[in-house]
Amino acid sequence: MILAMLRVMALSLIRDRGALVMAFLLPPTIFVIFAAIFSGTSGDELRLQVVLGISESSSLTERLETALRAEPSLRILPSTAADEEAVVAVVESGQADVGLLLRGDLNETSAAPAVVYVDPGKVMAGAILSGQVQRLIGLELPDLALSRTAPTIEALVGGFTPEQSARLAAAIEQLATDGPTEDGQAGMIESQTVGPQNGSGATVTYYAGAVAILFLLFSAMQSAATLIEERHSGIIDRIAVGPAGTDVVVLGKFLFLTVQGIVQVGLIFAVAALVYQVDVLQHAGLWAMTTLAAAAAASGLGLAVAAACTTKQQAQTISTFVVLVCSAIGGSMVPRFMMPPWLQDIGWYTPNAWTIEAYHGVLWRGEDLMDLLPELGWLLAMAVVGTTLALLVSRLRLRL
Repeated sequence: MILAMLRVMALSLIRDRGALVMAFLLPPTIFVIFAAIFSGTSGDELRLQVVLGISESSSLTERLETALRAEPSLRILPSTAADEEAVVAVVESGQADVGLLLRGDLNETSAAPAVVYVDPGKVMAGAILSGQVQRLIGLELPDLALSRTAPTIEALVGGFTPEQSARLAAAIEQLATDGPTEDGQAGMIESQTVGPQNGSGATVTYYAGAVAILFLLFSAMQSAATLIEERHSGIIDRIAVGPAGTDVVVLGKFLFLTVQGIVQVGLIFAVAALVYQVDVLQHAGLWAMTTLAAAAAASGLGLAVAAACTTKQQAQTISTFVVLVCSAIGGSMVPRFMMPPWLQDIGWYTPNAWTIEAYHGVLWRGEDLMDLLPELGWLLAMAVVGTTLALLVSRLRLRL
């Protein structure tokens, strides 16, 4: 009997080709995604997007800018900011992962020659950029490192003789021409945090949105699967006799899933507000619009998957596949700035990326409605496309 039961289940899986393919395709796919993410964090695939500012151009800043733009682990924005305010504005708006300002006189020893501006939600990005800039200064500008160290040594030893000063100047000039003998130089980088000075708030805000869309997708996929049960039980056939056909079933489920999603997200952010002081009430209007758009997008996607599947087992497998892949590349599991650029680009095809950006923009960056239009527009477009596909497929299955 044990072998007979084994044979029955194996045949059931083999005959359901969709479930068979997804069951054995999902594990290697998820492995490839996470391997691409985490292998990139230690190599050239991790390419931070950096806004570069130069307060006053000089030969040293030009050399350092050239080195920065040639560095494969960094993506320097094409335009160069002119001052600190411009760099901070780009970082706060989310257009860059981190900012870097090169001060006019890099030889000035009273202050660090480079300032890194860090978003509290991307602290790791600031640490990575600081290390890269420090390494590049040691490799490409050893004369700068030596010229900044020399005044300190001179003060400690009571001054250089004319001959020593001449030899020092010659050594600095030779380093500028020939390159370094060793890399690294401490005390060259200063870090400053931009935006509200509350790093945990930025992180909590990010993951509140990430978890919200993750569970919106899971609940929508699970609830939408009842469409398959109703199709097999003949309920849809009886409803289809009416004037509205199968559309009332799909649209009714869409409304229910959307309302259910809004309640779920409301509970998540209620906990975030009460426990972690995320300021939801101050942005209640835009938060509600974002929540409605995200819930609608998840509902549309869930209905499209359910309408396309023929069995409940197939729907469960495919929905798990869709949710995990969307969450992995969309930023619900790992922040997208840690991903390779090609994976970040793919992430924009998921509702996760747009939802996370919208919530982070509203609750952390304080964006207004005009700033949110791209995110809201894409989420609503996903909702319309998904629901339309569910309607069309349901009508087609009824005819067959």
